Amino acid sequence: MRKCIRCDFEMSEDFDVKVEGGAYGLKITKPGIFKENLGKVHCAVCSKCGYIEFYLKDTTKISE
Repeated sequence: MRKCIRCDFEMSEDFDVKVEGGAYGLKITKPGIFKENLGKVHCAVCSKCGYIEFYLKDTTKISE
């Protein structure tokens, strides 16, 4: 469970992040060209104040 850092309300999680006009979403990679995808970006939304937060569910590839 994520708590909003602005109002301390419980956030709704696991929303997908899409680029308007495209269905492919966003990806996180290490710096450089053609680097490995580190994971799919997800979003949590606070239904009280509207704050959004991006996160990765699996962070194991970041430390490699």
